[in-house]
Amino acid sequence: MNLIDIGDSILISRLESLAKAERELLAKVLHHLREVERRRLFAELGYKSLHDFATKHLAYSDDQAYRRIAAMRLLKEVPEIEQKITSGEISLSHISLAQNLFNQERKYSGKIFSKEQKQEIFSQISTKPIREAERITASMASQHIPAKPDQIRIVTEEKVELKFQASRSLQDKIEKLKGLLAHKKPNIQLGELFEQLCDIGLKQLDPGKVATSRKQCGINKNSNAEVRREIFRNAGNKCQNCGSTHALQIDHIHPKAKGGLDTKENLRVLCRNCNQRAAIKEFGVGKMELYLKV
Repeated sequence: MNLIDIGDSILISRLESLAKAERELLAKVLHHLREVERRRLFAELGYKSLHDFATKHLAYSDDQAYRRIAAMRLLKEVPEIEQKITSGEISLSHISLAQNLFNQERKYSGKIFSKEQKQEIFSQISTKPIREAERITASMASQHIPAKPDQIRIVTEEKVELKFQASRSLQDKIEKLKGLLAHKKPNIQLGELFEQLCDIGLKQLDPGKVATSRKQCGINKNSNAEVRREIFRNAGNKCQNCGSTHALQIDHIHPKAKGGLDTKENLRVLCRNCNQRAAIKEFGVGKMELYLKV
């Protein structure tokens, strides 16, 4: 039946039923996302992170993926919010606001909210319009929380515009650096300054050029640093499973726990997520869960 042919009361009734079903389906999606993360299945499929999997494999936008992942992680810690989700008392926007508060307080003040404190916050913002919920969470912040996340905008094929909020101390450091470079670069722009700093950082931290710590590599003290550099160079300084350049580690193809050796033939470069997924496949998710961190 065409919607224009049904009566007002039936239209509203159907819409209410669909909205309820949508909220119940959302809770199921969050549980599925949690299990995919627990098993690190996104790494098995070649994705760099759960967010990468959600945007590229599930076709969520960046914002949709962020909100669902934030909700999924809170649902694990505070399972009581599931009932509020399915009832419509809180939305993904409410959860995103609360998660931002928890993350920023931990980052800037070192404050860790207990489960009971998080439940209390949700009780205060439940059923509230988003503007009102924003005001409530902002009033709970002990320090200023950045209003906007970092932003990257493509300007041309060769240039991008970066926007981020920084502390006053960073501004002071930038001015000192510009002063030190004043003789050689009297009018240096921030983009050029940051590029120089990145070049310095990459030169010092690039695992293909500098020996990675034994703790990062998981290789015994007798391993040759040049072997490690060669492994990173051969891998192109990226994960050999998903191509990520984040949190790279040297992994034993045949695990040391099962007699694997520190030979070049038994070593490869994996990012942390792919390394964890490899361990799950070898030893099982139940055994590895104690060692895995989100």
